[in-house]
Amino acid sequence: MIARAAVAVLLAVAVALAPAQKRKSSAARSDGERGLTARQRQLVELQRSIQQRERALTALVQKERATQRTIAELQQLLERQRRYVCMLEDEIAELDRRQQQLLRTRHGYGSALDYELDRIRRLALVLAAADSDDDALDTAIIGTALRRLEQRARTLKRAHDSTGSALDKLQQYRAARTLLAHQQQREQQRLERLLALRTQLLDKFRRDRHAIERELQQLRKSAATIARSIERLARSERKSAPAPVGKLPSLSAPVRGAILRGYGEYRHPATGAKAFNTGIDIAVPVGSPVRAAAAGTVVSVQWLPAMNTVVIIDHGNGVRTVYGNLDKASVRAGSRVSAGQTIGTSGETLSGAFVHFELWRGAERLDPTFVVR
Repeated sequence: MIARAAVAVLLAVAVALAPAQKRKSSAARSDGERGLTARQRQLVELQRSIQQRERALTALVQKERATQRTIAELQQLLERQRRYVCMLEDEIAELDRRQQQLLRTRHGYGSALDYELDRIRRLALVLAAADSDDDALDTAIIGTALRRLEQRARTLKRAHDSTGSALDKLQQYRAARTLLAHQQQREQQRLERLLALRTQLLDKFRRDRHAIERELQQLRKSAATIARSIERLARSERKSAPAPVGKLPSLSAPVRGAILRGYGEYRHPATGAKAFNTGIDIAVPVGSPVRAAAAGTVVSVQWLPAMNTVVIIDHGNGVRTVYGNLDKASVRAGSRVSAGQTIGTSGETLSGAFVHFELWRGAERLDPTFVVR
């Protein structure tokens, strides 16, 4: 975006520096104007294409970041789901072990109960066959033993029934946990499919972004080539009468705010690609008044792609200031302005709300940071 602003400013400065003098040949002048105008139109079209690609690139970067966040969340959720399924499987395995143990215990109680009941039957038969007159002592002993066997049998029966009840409850709980495990396994499979789809989508966004970045690089190269051609045409028109260059006047900041992007090379926040800022970008709320840095004459008021309205003021002796990203201008080309006079209000682009400010001395571009600080 800043590179496009620089191209536009070079064009405006070149036009402003061109002296109003007679040409050696009217035909040569006409040819030069037609060539310059055609290249200007071509440059504007390229700038619009670049702006459209940058918007698409910004949208893709936002989608890519959102998809990355979704993938990270899905990965965390899937990891928790896998741990939960593993916990359920371990619990079911432990329930199987306890079930087998209870089955063995119940079987042992059942065998012991059958043995005691068999002994009771045998003793009962012996007791029934005994003669109470002749074997009174043996009968009493057998009766006592029988009562003990009956008591032990009742104890074994209670233990057997209790073990069976615990086994039934365990089997019911195991069936419920098994059903839950199957449901959670299906949920895990759903999350895995969703993660795979989001990963494929992220790959597509990245491929599209790389394609747009390559296209943008080619468009910027073309724009730079055209800009050099414009500069050559403009230089050939003004080299016979170069504009005088003097000292810088006293300058004041056009707006008050933090420097969003400084003068010189920087990395684009969305793509990470290197770019060059031809001035400084001062962060201010949309609609803030923008003031002339010094007294002078407005030489240009025009709209440029990705820079909104751009105002250029000539302060004399070859010194000019540029105010970009204005929402609207309150001055017109040719009008005189005083230092601190409001020339428009600030606007907003995809890169944020700010005012772009440049300082030129002749064909030399200067770092205007000292004006703001």
